[in-house]
Amino acid sequence: NLNVNQGMQYPPPPAAPMPSNSSYQPGGGDLSAMRGSTPPIGNDFAPSSMPSGGSGNSQGSTNNQSSSSSSRRNDSEWQKVRHKQQRLLLLRHASRCQYEGKCPVTPHCASMKKLWAHIANCKNQQCQVPHCMSSRYVLSHYRRCKDPRCPACAPVRETIRKSHEKEQQQGGNRQMASNSNSFDKAPLMEPVGAESGASPDLTRATKRPKIEPSSADPNFNQLPPPPSQFQPTKPPEVPASEPAVAPPVVPKQEVQSAPAPAPMPANKGNEDRSLLNSFTVQQLSTHLASLNRSAELPPAKLKQKCSEVLKGLQTHQHGWVFNCPVDPVELGLPDYFEIIKKPMDLGTVHKKLDSGGYHAIKDFQSDVNLTFDNAMTYNEKGSVVYDMAKELKTKFEADYKKMVQQLEVEDRERRQNDRACVLCGCEKRLFEPPVFFCNGINCASKRIRRNSHFYIGGNNQYFWCNQCFNELDDKTPIELIDLTIAKADLKKKKNDEVHEESWVQCDVCEKWIHQICGLFNTRQNKEHHSEYCCPLCLLKKLEANPVTPPPKPPGASDLPRTKLSEFLESHLVKRIAQRRQQLAEEKQKTENVSLDEALKYASEGGAVIIRQVTSMDRKLEVRDRMKNRYAHKKYPDEFPFRCKCLLVFQEIDGVDVVLFALYVYEHGEDCPEPNKRSVYISYLDSVHFMRPRKLRTFVYHEILIAYLDYARQRNFATAHIWACPPLKGDDYIFYAKPEDQKTPRDSRLRQWYIDMLLDCQRRDIVGKVTNMYDLYFANESLDATAVPYHEGDYFPGEAENIIKMLEEGGGKKGGNKAKTKKQKNQSKSKNRGGTRSTGVDEEALIASGMMEGVRDFSELDRDQVMVKLGETIQPMKESFIVAFLNWSGAKKEDMEVPEDILTYRKEHPEMIAPLTTGTKRSADGQTKEETVLDASGRPIKVIDDDAEDLDCEFLNNRQAFLNLCRGNHYQFDELRRAKHTSMMVLWHLHNRDAPKFVQQCVACSREILSGKRYHCASCPDYDLCEQCYNDPKTNRGSCTHKLQAIAVETQSDSSSSGLTEAQRKQRQRNLMLHIQLIEHASRCQSTSCSSTNCAKMKNYLQHARICKTKVQGGCRICKRIWTLLRIHAQKCKEAVCPIPQCMVIREKMRELQKQQQAMDDRRRQEMNRHYRMSSTGGAAN
Repeated sequence: NLNVNQGMQYPPPPAAPMPSNSSYQPGGGDLSAMRGSTPPIGNDFAPSSMPSGGSGNSQGSTNNQSSSSSSRRNDSEWQKVRHKQQRLLLLRHASRCQYEGKCPVTPHCASMKKLWAHIANCKNQQCQVPHCMSSRYVLSHYRRCKDPRCPACAPVRETIRKSHEKEQQQGGNRQMASNSNSFDKAPLMEPVGAESGASPDLTRATKRPKIEPSSADPNFNQLPPPPSQFQPTKPPEVPASEPAVAPPVVPKQEVQSAPAPAPMPANKGNEDRSLLNSFTVQQLSTHLASLNRSAELPPAKLKQKCSEVLKGLQTHQHGWVFNCPVDPVELGLPDYFEIIKKPMDLGTVHKKLDSGGYHAIKDFQSDVNLTFDNAMTYNEKGSVVYDMAKELKTKFEADYKKMVQQLEVEDRERRQNDRACVLCGCEKRLFEPPVFFCNGINCASKRIRRNSHFYIGGNNQYFWCNQCFNELDDKTPIELIDLTIAKADLKKKKNDEVHEESWVQCDVCEKWIHQICGLFNTRQNKEHHSEYCCPLCLLKKLEANPVTPPPKPPGASDLPRTKLSEFLESHLVKRIAQRRQQLAEEKQKTENVSLDEALKYASEGGAVIIRQVTSMDRKLEVRDRMKNRYAHKKYPDEFPFRCKCLLVFQEIDGVDVVLFALYVYEHGEDCPEPNKRSVYISYLDSVHFMRPRKLRTFVYHEILIAYLDYARQRNFATAHIWACPPLKGDDYIFYAKPEDQKTPRDSRLRQWYIDMLLDCQRRDIVGKVTNMYDLYFANESLDATAVPYHEGDYFPGEAENIIKMLEEGGGKKGGNKAKTKKQKNQSKSKNRGGTRSTGVDEEALIASGMMEGVRDFSELDRDQVMVKLGETIQPMKESFIVAFLNWSGAKKEDMEVPEDILTYRKEHPEMIAPLTTGTKRSADGQTKEETVLDASGRPIKVIDDDAEDLDCEFLNNRQAFLNLCRGNHYQFDELRRAKHTSMMVLWHLHNRDAPKFVQQCVACSREILSGKRYHCASCPDYDLCEQCYNDPKTNRGSCTHKLQAIAVETQSDSSSSGLTEAQRKQRQRNLMLHIQLIEHASRCQSTSCSSTNCAKMKNYLQHARICKTKVQGGCRICKRIWTLLRIHAQKCKEAVCPIPQCMVIREKMRELQKQQQAMDDRRRQEMNRHYRMSSTGGAAN
């Protein structure tokens, strides 16, 4: 589990403001005062002696600000500042002087010219030329320093200004004419220690992490402190009201040891296109507004603030009139609902507030205003109720305005904090804690409890809870998928990690912001030199100089299109347009607003985009007990199906945000019974950020309706749904959903699906809607082989448990109950003659005790698994939904619907969806494909998702996507995080071969994206970047082991969305040929094989066996071989496959499946427990 942004803290706050410069002189207004002086050398320009750009002064000058100028000159710190001034003026002179011989201005001109010529082009990270590094440091500080009171830079700037004025008055100095390599514009290479935010002339400085001792991070003290080039040397000033925190001790570094970054090309084309830079002024404004915490409050604070205002209204002397809903019958108001279309009262507002029904403060304001507006609409002006409503509305407007002003004041105070993000006004923002799954035999991939101890081993990829660790044998080696370890090799760890959001510094204003707030993509921060401009500076720049923003990086609309996604999206676009119009008309009537204003509200949010990201053939292996019990009936060993994943995006504030995900499993005509021609709605998940929010349920229903319409047109007969919400703490697809988004109860979720299916019935897409119990278990002639066996469904896990119970005799209820049952059944058995028609001796069966749990002898003719399973699911049968699709081969009895549905179809024939089977054909009988055009009228390739595979390793199953999000802190609990997560998910989708996880340097906390990383095999998650590894002064913390150098593969554009149809087919063909070749080479034993490529592939396979870099280290050959092996393993059916790593890959896939099954089993067990308790409680009553 690699936590990409772990450990990125932030630096101490800037020092106190500097005193005015008026009390001291720089020692002369021009170079004439420096004649005969010695150029400053040595350590005077080391980073530790430079004043930071934000502080502007040294500690010595701050302590002695009341001293005289002469005493300052005697101070060592002041001498360093003086040397900087001299060095700056001498370098400026050297850059402008054109004297060929001896310069009459200063005797150091010749040596300074040589130095200037050298540093203007020097790119050496550890240059040994005298004065090179120190001069580059002081120039870097001068170029960036914006402090008008800086003791080093301010006097130099004043001197240069006076010199310019003097030259202008004298008509210019011919001998000092400026040139292209001037002091102010020369392209210098800066050392790493230089601060970010350089002028465009300079190569980008590295992105520095913010460093601060964090009480929230218990592991902070265990990490080595960052090197000095990444933080100011002056410790933070702690206010008296706060407890003092000791800053990390940073050793001073010599000039020669300060490395400089490698040069980066100025223009990298489109591969580094920033999403933020493509925003318009309006998108930037709305994005910044969404970060305003005075408008977007956390659920708890929103409830607190609004409750205070609401309490003042309800306790008012007129509040009793509006505290309850209007009862037209009791009050004798027969026309009330004709006039008031949307009733509202303060009591309903209070209930919604308590239940978390409000997500924004403006929604609360709207409902309270609606309460009083309704009263003023229905009652005549001048009436008692009208005046009461008017008075309370005036009070509410005043109280609401006061509350908003108070929130704005609090927000401004937060933003004034130097340690807070300038965008959101917050300091530390913590991620959800990491999740670990136990690999022990008894735990079956259960989550390891928070704050408990566990054990880690096997390249830090395997975990054991305390109980499973104690059960391990000290002498028996632990056999894992890809390695073998001993119990002694496991290391103890506590599950109490806390990770903080990472920061980035703007290169313009040099302020620190959260990477998530600023939509900063770390994967595009090549060599940590990418230029970054925060949203605030970008907005100011665009407002001052309006220009057309550059094109956006590839987004949701640029993902490959498939027949399924095109069908769904075209259907959804039409339905959304109709629904928006309906919402606008409703708002106009209920709230008495203009249609334009209502349409503006209904049109909030951008276009909705649907894309299919995976379409792969998979197989579900039947569990052992089920397979063995029904082997005599030739029950299949596995069920093949096609897994498809759909993502739904909406553009919000310029970002394509993922809002909905759906996994469906399609069992085609070639799949054996009972799964033949069935579709299983496996998992769906959503977050509530859709705009407007009222569209959310409508859009998700329409997606499912359109999918079932698409499925029946492809001759699928039934759709199966298990309506069961996830347990608390579990996620289906999206990791860490919003706090105020509640998990629905099973009854509400079940009704949600039923409402959707009712719409399907009205449109003649679906016929009969029933449940699994009535369809299968109520029919006594059926056994367990007739029940569909779907991955992730309730039946496979529960059937396995029941078979185990029957095999182990778990159906026995106890001796006393057995005796009672025998006595009761004796008289009945005598009347039946003792022997059944099948020749079974009933008395012998009773005496043997084998009849335990059988209520009637007739049950002997039934499959006991069906009997037991039927008893279990009968109380919750409505949760197992089966819908018969109206396809071309549908049976008449399966199309029966209620009378009201038939009436609706007659009254609304335009709503009936036509059934179109097959593809369109031309006059000559050839298949005719419809051409899809983009916005510019150009044809777009639409992939046949049934004929062509869409492989996405991290979305092929939901558990892989959850692991990606957990490992990279891709969360959906806030809109700002959902924006950043969606941006990164889209980046991964367009760069599918790029590493899913990257390591961080434990010293400087930067992500290691290129070059080499130095890994410790003993310490967990320990890597150093090349720069920190080569720096002898890097604090390595407690690690003393030898580090292994691993090459980091640079990212390459692997997106296939831009390929032509011919290129895509050729790529698919090459892939299949390589898979065939790898299968041949693995089995070939001949030394002189006729295949010309056999020997090459054998060499590649041999390389994969002995390579030490492996896929994790970025080996390109291993990566390609692994991709081929993974595709082969997904379809391999051999019990013992000779192809290398096939069994290992299949075992890893099973591990993911086990994690998924563990969650499904928890859902199933919780559902059983809930209904068992409900039935017990009902019996007790």
